[in-house]
Amino acid sequence: MTQIEQTRQRREEVARTGTYDVYIELDIDCEELVDACGLDYTRSEDDDTQNEVKIILDKDEFCDVFETCQLLKANEQVFAERLLNYELAEYTTKVTVYKPNGDKITFE
Repeated sequence: MTQIEQTRQRREEVARTGTYDVYIELDIDCEELVDACGLDYTRSEDDDTQNEVKIILDKDEFCDVFETCQLLKANEQVFAERLLNYELAEYTTKVTVYKPNGDKITFE
């Protein structure tokens, strides 16, 4: 699947469900740590050196995580720490959020 097809599919899914889907890309070097945390993941379609963890948030959860971070200091590791944990945040290379209104926000 191309990046464009993947984006379209993810935008359609959140529009249908009304959720905020967060995709966190982690270096595959931390795969054992991800397994130890009990998180489900898939290999990134864009980069085979990355695993992707999907977190589904409702509106209140999304606001709790993303509205309380100062954007001047925000980056992919800050959001991964808030959503996963400190150790996994160090391996985070990208965070992408798909919002129900069709917006896509990426930190990398």
